[in-house]
Amino acid sequence: MKRVFDRYILKEIASPFAIGLLVYTFTLLINQILILSKTLISKGATAGTIFKILLYLLPDLLSFTIPMATLMGVLAGMSRLSSDSEIIALRTMGVRNRQLLRPVLLFSLGTWLLSSWLIMYLAPEANYRFNKLYTGVALSQTISGIKPGVFYQGLPFYSLHFSDQERNGDWRNVFLYSMKKPEEDTLVLARRGRFIYRQEQKENFIVLNDGVVHSFKKNDPGKYSLTFFAQKTETVSNSLTFRQSRRSTQLIFPELVRRMRAHPGDVLLSLEFHKKFALPLACLALGFLGMSLGISTRKGGKTSGFVISLGIIFIYYVLMTAGRNLIVKRIVSPFWGSWAPTLFLVVLGIWLYRFSSLEKTIHWDRLLFFHPLRRRAPLAAGAEAAPASAPSWLSRLIPVKILDRYVLRRLLLIFSLVFSSLLLVFYIINILELIDNLIENRVPFIYVLKYDFYATPEIATIILPIAILTAVLLTFSLMSKNNEVVAVQVSGISLPRLALPALFLGLGISLAVFFVQENVLPEANRRSARMLDVIHNRQSAADVEFARNWVLGRDNRVYFYDFYEKRRRRFVHFNIIDLDGGSRLRRRLSARSATWQGERTLLLRDGFSREFRGQLPAAMRPFRKLRLDVAENQKFFTEKVRFTGAMNSSELRDYIRYLEAKRSDPLRYRAQLYNNYAFPFSSLVMVFIAIPFSFLMGNRGALFGIGIAVGVSMIYWGALGIFSALGTTGSISPLLAAFAPLVLFSLVSLFLFFKIRT
Repeated sequence: MKRVFDRYILKEIASPFAIGLLVYTFTLLINQILILSKTLISKGATAGTIFKILLYLLPDLLSFTIPMATLMGVLAGMSRLSSDSEIIALRTMGVRNRQLLRPVLLFSLGTWLLSSWLIMYLAPEANYRFNKLYTGVALSQTISGIKPGVFYQGLPFYSLHFSDQERNGDWRNVFLYSMKKPEEDTLVLARRGRFIYRQEQKENFIVLNDGVVHSFKKNDPGKYSLTFFAQKTETVSNSLTFRQSRRSTQLIFPELVRRMRAHPGDVLLSLEFHKKFALPLACLALGFLGMSLGISTRKGGKTSGFVISLGIIFIYYVLMTAGRNLIVKRIVSPFWGSWAPTLFLVVLGIWLYRFSSLEKTIHWDRLLFFHPLRRRAPLAAGAEAAPASAPSWLSRLIPVKILDRYVLRRLLLIFSLVFSSLLLVFYIINILELIDNLIENRVPFIYVLKYDFYATPEIATIILPIAILTAVLLTFSLMSKNNEVVAVQVSGISLPRLALPALFLGLGISLAVFFVQENVLPEANRRSARMLDVIHNRQSAADVEFARNWVLGRDNRVYFYDFYEKRRRRFVHFNIIDLDGGSRLRRRLSARSATWQGERTLLLRDGFSREFRGQLPAAMRPFRKLRLDVAENQKFFTEKVRFTGAMNSSELRDYIRYLEAKRSDPLRYRAQLYNNYAFPFSSLVMVFIAIPFSFLMGNRGALFGIGIAVGVSMIYWGALGIFSALGTTGSISPLLAAFAPLVLFSLVSLFLFFKIRT
């Protein structure tokens, strides 16, 4: 009898645990899927490499999500038993709380062991291998992002440009400026070239063929040197290096113990040591707390368990973050800072266990507003609903029937619940991702809160499609479970007509996302980027004003300078190189400074001019002042390279025209522009896909609907990331890449809709 009872309780816990683990882990992976797919595909990584990198990310994520899912599983399972009065039935049979506690603790013990193994052994090793593999991909594909006709400055001490590229990867008409020797001005021009990466070595190579090296001393430009070559090899250091020594979070438990013995006063090592025990033990504390809460809940069922668990998890991780800050500041010891959140859960669980033993009830439905879902009785065939409460003039303007308001009310309630829950999960994620940087750089915690505030618009646009997908699935699946869909069909109303409110809601959300994207998101992204710069203790890109700019103007003219003083409209160390369209110089101008005298006139000071005949230099002409008319205006030089996320569609179009005039590659900006047009309609497409799914799955329940929503979202976000990366790299048209996921999912939804049995 005990085994049957234990299996029944474990079965009730297992399904919401699995759904919770899937939801939490996928939510943590959303940003990683988009970022990694764009980064790795653009660097030519294979599908196997991308899969391996995502696989290395999972252990670290699971070590955090398993305690979260344990609480949700236990709380949702016990809440379902309580809301269906099975707890009361068990108590009449003589089953007490301690008998319910046995299977719960058994389940929590299993998750504790799994979480301990992950955080002590698998997660540190996977984290280390992830960094190693990701860095290796970046190193092996350093040059793959270079496009013909664009200056590339990602190579240490070099600026590179070539006019065209052959199918085998070789470059044509190569321009390579070397800054390895600061006292020399060295320019290499070659007819052909290529990049060579050797994985086993720490250096890359640029091999040039049939060219010439122009060189002179900067303090004595009269002495000019020319060196002709058939083949020349330039050594390029890797711009990215893999950190061989492991951080404290990448140490498996035995290595961590050895490191602590060698450095007994290291706070970060002590913090990581206690974390490896405290975080897995939270599975037991959360399981105990979840049981105590669950059996005290009368309404809401598994859905209320999902929401309550999110609130508790948020509180737990906030306490854990605060404890880590106090440890680093040496206000509390590593032991108390690490164990206080878990001890808080244990004390709270004991108090609630005593509360539930007295058979008292917590009415979460009143606190979380679940009762409106149950307040109105399900529609029966032929039954008349209450008269509309809307004014008569509104009913005449908007032909909304009572059924539409009924469906829309339920959709909005579940949508707001899911949206707020996912938003809370994202806040938790941001705290977890940034806490190590806060500790390392000793930044106040308030900056994380500011970052979350400014990042909220972007987070909202990401989770809105998932929220509306889940809301539609749950609404119509619950209506099917209560036979309301059958009642509606018997009344002569078709399924497409029943789903019409969901379509209007999806369209409204899509338009709202477009408005936020165009009017709110650019400035919010700029401010959130500033907060991240403070958290990571790095110099903001906005603070670096035009250092070492390279510009390709008209008639094969190259401009480059060390610095531009925008207020004084002055270039420092200004240079002009005129090419003949191939790999030969026609003229070279160099000045200590250049100041704008008009819209297209520059005054050069303290420099020289040198003409070339054939490939040989003519006499040098020094000058104190020289007025020079240029084809380009001031804006052509002073426009900064801009962050795509900080521009709306209008600004993107203007910037694309500027890049085209500058003969720079606007591909990734054009891909972002089309993505701005397409992405807001993701919410509407999610409604399209949710409607047939919700009717096809029948009365299988809310958790099954959540599982379907997560699965569809994973496929959609994966497709979105892959197509976006292909569009950014030019593998397919940016327009096709932006709209392809929407079209594909719309066609799938149409196919599924015809599969519905009406």
